[in-house]
Formats: sequence, structure tokens, C-alpha cells
Amino acid sequence: MAKTNKKSQGNWFTRVLSLFGSKRNSKEEDPGKRKKEPKSFAMEWAQAVENWKKKLRTKQVTSGIVFETPKFRLTKTNDKLFRAEGSNYSVILATGNHIYKNKDEKWAGVLFVDEGELNKNLSKDLSSLDGLLGAFSIPKSDLFLDADAPKEDWRVVLTWERFWKEQLVLQMKPNSMALVLLAIGEECRVFFESVATERQKRLVRDELFYLNLGNTDQNNPYSKAKNLFGFGTALIEFGNTINMIKEKREKEENHGS
Repeated sequence: MAKTNKKSQGNWFTRVLSLFGSKRNSKEEDPGKRKKEPKSFAMEWAQAVENWKKKLRTKQVTSGIVFETPKFRLTKTNDKLFRAEGSNYSVILATGNHIYKNKDEKWAGVLFVDEGELNKNLSKDLSSLDGLLGAFSIPKSDLFLDADAPKEDWRVVLTWERFWKEQLVLQMKPNSMALVLLAIGEECRVFFESVATERQKRLVRDELFYLNLGNTDQNNPYSKAKNLFGFGTALIEFGNTINMIKEKREKEENHGS
């Protein structure tokens, strides 16, 4: 009889342990608890584009009212100029250098410069736009989002030899490159995928993945994380990198000739 009791107790403990084990396994296999992993580049890109549209309202309006409440209104004039109106103010907001052609086919707009630099460069030849931009080290690529911007914008890289195109992608940080692709759009994505290595594509895909998660600071193992609102600094980095490689390329050409 004692043997029978011991046997039944053993079976009872076995059942209890197996029950806890099955619960633990079910938790471990719960799809909702699994760590998220990056999908393909195309899928992460598509999701990032949707997030870009949802979070960056100013990029979804060419001109006109961007946002309005009973006490505040933001109106877009063009890509870099906005008007903010509140209960006791109405001011122009400039988000960066902006130039365009007026009715006389002359360049007009807003350029941000240091006043000390302005005085220092007054003795230079500032008669042309190129001379002005060069004097104040304003990258033309910093103006590339304007439809009527100078022809020598970021697309100049499309005319470069493959080696120099690869150098541009190589010099860009993956997190900045991801934001540049979103800020410029499909044309830049096609360019990137046409010259990037498989490793570079994976790195930028992962950056898009972290952007899509929305908590980049905790999850990005490659570099200091950015979020969608940091695209402005990424574009400046892109413009500066273009100028740096352009100079190297021209030196090589001059040396070869």
C-alpha cells in the first residue's frame, strides 16, 4: 500500500512539473514576446516611408496650411520658409538656406551667414551666386531639395565614376544614410542600392528597422542613434561629404591630366 502511495505522489509531482514546464515553454514561444528582427531592405524601407509621412507633416504639403488649431496655424510658403501664427504673434520661420529664381530669372531667397564672416569676405568677388556660396562655404547640395535650385545639386554624383559613388556611400554613417534616403526619396534610394555593398545595405536596412521601432537610442548597436526628426543634420552631412569627395575627384582628374 505504501508503495502505491509513493507511486501516486510521484506521478502527481511529475504532472505539476510538466504543467509549469509547458507554461514556461509557451511563454518562450509567444510570438508577442519574441525579439523583433529586421525584415528585408524593401520591407523596412516601405514601413519607414509610411512613418515619414505620418510624423513629418511639413514634408507632406508643398504650400499652404500644414497644421491648424483654434489658437495656432502653421503655413508653408516653400520648402524652407513657414509662417507661424499664434494668439499674439505672426512670424516667419526659416528652416535653412533657401534660394529660388524670381520672375527676372535671378536667384533670390534666404541664406544664413555669420556676420563676422560677412565682413571678412567683402573684399572677395561676390558678383556671382557661385562666388557668394563659395565665400561662405555653403554647400550647393544643402539647397538640393528646391525644384529650382542650382543644377549642381546632389544629382551631380550620378555622373561620377562608380569608384567615387562608392566612396560617397562608404563615407556616410549608416544612420545618416537612412535618413538621407527618406528625406530625398526614391531617386536616392535607387542610387544607394545600385552602388552599396551587401554589408552596407544590411547596415542601412537595420537603421531603417530601428527608426521603425521608434526607440532607436536603446536598440542601435552600430552608431549613435538618430530619429526621423534628425534628417536635417543628416542632409548637411550628406552635402559636406559630397563636396569633400568632389574635391578629391577633381584633384585626381587634374593630377592625371
